[in-house]
Amino acid sequence: MLNFIYYPVSFILWVWHEVFGFLLGPDNGIAWALSVMFLVFTLRAILYKPFVHQVRSMRRMQEFQPEIAKIRKKYGNDRQKQAEEMQRLQKDHGVNPLGGCLPVLVQVPVFIGLFHVLREFGPLTKDGLPRTENYFFGLEEVESFNRSSLFGAKLGNWVLQGEEVLNAVGTSITSMVIVMIPLMIAAGIFTHITARHSVARQTAAQAENPQTAIMNRLMLYVFPIGV
Repeated sequence: MLNFIYYPVSFILWVWHEVFGFLLGPDNGIAWALSVMFLVFTLRAILYKPFVHQVRSMRRMQEFQPEIAKIRKKYGNDRQKQAEEMQRLQKDHGVNPLGGCLPVLVQVPVFIGLFHVLREFGPLTKDGLPRTENYFFGLEEVESFNRSSLFGAKLGNWVLQGEEVLNAVGTSITSMVIVMIPLMIAAGIFTHITARHSVARQTAAQAENPQTAIMNRLMLYVFPIGV
């Protein structure tokens, strides 16, 4: 259903693995980790234009700050009317109050796509059959991923498989957790920092918009927890 996300994500990951696999070896866990990191860097490069548009939109917001001040003074005791006038003003000037959220929101489907593609590297399909491909990755690359480990943690395995299964492939629950927990915490922290920078770039008018306020709370707290 989401192949339009899975295939591009898989292709970019495949390209970077070709690069780092050539330099470090295709079964090297660091090569796979770097491939994921540079997939994120590629996404940031693709989002450069929307980011520039976001900055320009914020500059336009600064230009009509005097009008915003008038609205606040006129409707100081009527928050609903104040919000309505703010929205009308933003619409008249062609400014999207959610513009500051868009670069972060666009990353959500990519994260879902990456999560799905990495899960699909498992040696067996949902039907219990041996996996022969994973979107742009062929059989040898699927097997390479499952052979790889990062600081003792097997990339193709997960903690809930149990100690016996993990021992059979050359790792353990302890080894998996030692790598997994710091990465989980770091991912949440960096997602929160990115969102906080995005929110900080908003003007006072944007921050007071009800829709933007809701999105800001989601970006700052819900998204990092989800990650």
